[in-house]
Amino acid sequence: MKQEISGIVREVSNCRICGCTDLIKYLDLGLLPLANNLAATANDAKAMRRYPMQVQYCRDCSLSQLTVVIDPREMYSNYAYRSSISQAYIDHCREMAKSLRDSLGLKEGDLVVDIAGNDGALLAVFKDELGVRVVNVDPAENLAEIAEAAGVTTITSFWGAEAARRIVVEHGKPDLITATNVFAHVDDVRSFVSAAKDCLSDDGALMLEFPYGIDFIEHREFDTIYFEHLSYVLLEPVRRLAESLGMAIFDVQKQDIHGGTIRVFIGKENSHDVLPSVAEFIANEKQEGYHDADVYRDWNREIDDLIADLVSQITALKKGGAKIAAFAASAKGNTLLNACRFDTDTVDYIVDDTPEKIGRFSPGTGIPIVDRAVLAEDPPDYLLILAWNFAKEIIAETANFSAGGGKYIIPIPAFKIIAPEGEA
Repeated sequence: MKQEISGIVREVSNCRICGCTDLIKYLDLGLLPLANNLAATANDAKAMRRYPMQVQYCRDCSLSQLTVVIDPREMYSNYAYRSSISQAYIDHCREMAKSLRDSLGLKEGDLVVDIAGNDGALLAVFKDELGVRVVNVDPAENLAEIAEAAGVTTITSFWGAEAARRIVVEHGKPDLITATNVFAHVDDVRSFVSAAKDCLSDDGALMLEFPYGIDFIEHREFDTIYFEHLSYVLLEPVRRLAESLGMAIFDVQKQDIHGGTIRVFIGKENSHDVLPSVAEFIANEKQEGYHDADVYRDWNREIDDLIADLVSQITALKKGGAKIAAFAASAKGNTLLNACRFDTDTVDYIVDDTPEKIGRFSPGTGIPIVDRAVLAEDPPDYLLILAWNFAKEIIAETANFSAGGGKYIIPIPAFKIIAPEGEA
């Protein structure tokens, strides 16, 4: 299935869901560094090892996936992203907790497990607002410490059969297992879902929330491609995976966060009534052509044009004397900066709110990451919003910058300038 290229990277030659070997490569962003491995110096950042960033499509089940897999220990043992930094995400967690309580009948004392729960942001909401018992499973030791300090019981481990057994022994069988923005990060998805099945109570639910493949294509979200994101997912391949393991999808809900996601509910076979939403989503994917390779080839050309336009527009601003900085040292931002070949000749610095990122340097580009004080002390003419999925929140929180005449650049789905008086 996988051919080893070097010690930590393996080539993927068949679909991780259906096993098909009829794969078509449709996007190549070149050699990129690991998006979340920040460097201590600019030189170290520029010298980081790079790997082929390519996406391929399965002709059988329509899953898109990277052509290589990086050893997860290289990316997750110490992780710089913290969920609780974003107020928009916390608001999303509150909405999720209330929605799942209502739809699944969660009650005080039930057990909720969060896979790759980061710093415990989601489970803290479940615990405080629903009164349920919570267990976080996350491999990053730095994040586990933060979660534990917030009162969220955490198992420092990757998710799998061993972690599932430990939960059952120590806490009982969960009524709900959540996995938000993690399913697309998993190589062995069969073992991932199988462990959840073995762990769940008989009428429990596994809730996966991940960026939706249709939004990925329609909104031209090429920057969401990075080595943590192994798969770019439609509902159909997940349906096949669930059914092959004696499980069934019983509901699907669309969410707006992160540029468009879906919330997928999976239970043991015949444990829940299957709602019409499941058939509706799958029928729409087929009707809109997402089970046809031509859609992805056409998208490849769009992305090539988009990157060329971003480079042209931002380079023109720079040549015109403009000072440009960026906001959010996000993984997607690192993909965009590296795909566009930007460095400190183009972007002076990146503003970020995550303490672990301040004083570090962006992988591949060597751009320094600074706190918000620098934005006030040394303001640019343009602020490139790399975390465009939180653009409204960022613009609202940097009102002093725009009040001083600063303008924003939104790169996705197309280059756009937002001036204090409105869109330019």
